[in-house]
Amino acid sequence: MGRALIVAGDIGGTKTYLAAFDPNAQDFSPVAERRYETILYASAGALLAAFTAETDTHAAHVVLGVPGPVRQLPVRAVNLPWFIDPDEISTALGGVEVHLLNDLQATSYGTLALTTDDLYPLNKGSEDKEGNIAVVAAGTGLGEGGLCWTGDRYQSIASEGGHASFAPTSELEIDLWRYLNQRHGHVSWERVVAGPGLASIYDFLRNRQPERESAALKKELEQGDRSDTISRAGLEQHCELAVEALDLYTYLYGCEAGNLALKLMSSGGVFVGGGIAPKILGKLRDGRFMEGFISKGRMGEPLEDIPVQVVLNDKTALLGAAYWGMQL
Repeated sequence: MGRALIVAGDIGGTKTYLAAFDPNAQDFSPVAERRYETILYASAGALLAAFTAETDTHAAHVVLGVPGPVRQLPVRAVNLPWFIDPDEISTALGGVEVHLLNDLQATSYGTLALTTDDLYPLNKGSEDKEGNIAVVAAGTGLGEGGLCWTGDRYQSIASEGGHASFAPTSELEIDLWRYLNQRHGHVSWERVVAGPGLASIYDFLRNRQPERESAALKKELEQGDRSDTISRAGLEQHCELAVEALDLYTYLYGCEAGNLALKLMSSGGVFVGGGIAPKILGKLRDGRFMEGFISKGRMGEPLEDIPVQVVLNDKTALLGAAYWGMQL
């Protein structure tokens, strides 16, 4: 390709999306796009080099959303055995300028590029066009971030809030905290709400009443993704214990989303992203999530006024990296 393009990426612990965008285009339709299994590559530079070679892309600059705090370089990736080094990537691409964003910063910017077809409303609320926006995204880990209005545009807010301490509010949740504390020491919200959290909640409930586990589900759990198996069993109501685990998981997800909404005063809305939310949309919309979201005592009423939407587009962080790149 003769044109100089923006190469944007969303590097995840499991998968990576890379795409090339024309900075002069009127929308965010990619010129070229690929999906990769992240761990099949030795480094971010090797991954980017493979993309540019496969697509014959000449990059003007590269913008990547990465899983970890972007403060000191190189970035030690969370849930991925890499150090992500802009210099290493630049060298692999022949000296191209490289910019890194925290993955939730990229996701936050990406919400500005979404259409109504990319979203499912959980709570209509009353949108504040210049209000802060919160983004919470459970997947391999638990990402949290947002956007603040600066007078003429939105600026992303970087956060590692998913690693903040889990705060139980009932006897059952206190017992869950004890169960997780015995296994992990510090119990973060990521331990509860990220992908492995559903399996942990299920194991906790099963240990309390082992007779409630169905033989069929027990056999299924011996192979494959345990949380995914439990999620499907809960959604399809194949196992009472799985239903209870998914209910508690969904409620706690809503609790932490409400915590973030309060911390950011996100009158501009809350976006629920990540890979898990679309898979359990049927459960998210049955009221349990919003019950947890507004369960904040005297602050419950203000939270009811905040729009809450599920992000259905799994390329939101990719779009956000491109969005930020087009501002350079």
